[in-house]
Amino acid sequence: MRWHLRLGSLAAVLVVTVVLVWGCAALARSLPPVAESKAPAARHADPAPDGPHAAAPPGIAFFGEQPELEEVPFENRLLTNLTRHTFTSEGRDFDPDLDADGQMLVFASTRNAEHPDIYVKHVDGTAMTQLTSDPADDIQPRFSPDGQRIVFCSNRSGNWDIWQISRNGTGLTQLTRDRTDEIAPCWHPDGKQIAYTVWARRGQRWEIWTLSVDEPGVRRFLAYGMFPAWSPDGRHIVFQRARQRGSRWFSVWTVELADGEARHPTEVAYSDLAACIAPRWSPDAKMIVFCAVRPDGRDLRRSSREPINASLWVVDVETGLRFKLGDGGHASFNPTWSPTGRVFFVSARSGTENIWSLTTEDEGYGIGRRRDITSPGTGTETEVSVRLGGE
Repeated sequence: MRWHLRLGSLAAVLVVTVVLVWGCAALARSLPPVAESKAPAARHADPAPDGPHAAAPPGIAFFGEQPELEEVPFENRLLTNLTRHTFTSEGRDFDPDLDADGQMLVFASTRNAEHPDIYVKHVDGTAMTQLTSDPADDIQPRFSPDGQRIVFCSNRSGNWDIWQISRNGTGLTQLTRDRTDEIAPCWHPDGKQIAYTVWARRGQRWEIWTLSVDEPGVRRFLAYGMFPAWSPDGRHIVFQRARQRGSRWFSVWTVELADGEARHPTEVAYSDLAACIAPRWSPDAKMIVFCAVRPDGRDLRRSSREPINASLWVVDVETGLRFKLGDGGHASFNPTWSPTGRVFFVSARSGTENIWSLTTEDEGYGIGRRRDITSPGTGTETEVSVRLGGE
């Protein structure tokens, strides 16, 4: 999965994606440019994709760069609760999302073409249905709450816009038509509106807006940031936003919604060692899963297809406790929580990027439960509730 973009190119990529977030998640290389701020001498400039800028270089970094810092700690242990759901050996499967029953999986893939299309399949099955077939890039699909519609991001109209299609492949509808780029759509639990990310050319930063599905012209600004996800109760939105000082790494934020307005912005997960991207809610809205990425000094805008040290973390919204998912042996990104309790994600642990899942129930994690991990290179035991980044 590609995490960086070239100006003018329409080739497909996370955030993230990513990481996104890919996240982040596997954006094509043609997203709008993001300016870089001045950095100290002998170091790369630290991009701040959603902050104010004066210039526009030809690429975008979704994480920032801190090559001299140590790795994010991980717990090295055997995974016994891992399940593989897609099996492509050519191309990439990424951007997973589950329907309300957790039985159907929608995702983007380049398994049959150079540019990604949208596919659906049963979680435990092998047969899959291709919903879109277009020479452009179709990515970031999300099931509607009733599971009958899918919104996704496509550049088939010349720039990135939000589109909608029925689960059976009919009723393709364009929801946004602006000349600016709109990406990363997500549904409100009532199925009547979506939130999405907009590149604001005038402000030179990423913004989160909402629109009415039945009246796409009715839109409202919510917050600065990108890759939003609505909580299951519709009362909050979680998203990633670059910090405005220091490393400018992304961190995870939430806002409370009241009368359509965003209030009480809260930073719930951050690190001085990694970018925290592509957050998604647990089914009970008590936890948030996200991806922590450290590029290891690589210039991800130019060469790397997969981020280094991309790992999955879960944060308890109320207590702030963070827990790592997985063994840290392979890069894992694009997380999403299934209604069944499993966390689905993308990993190239099989050699190519495919969709996997693991259950948090077998991890032994629980709110207020003490569990020790070993930080690599130290040989010392640390309580798992330490803040991500070793604070």
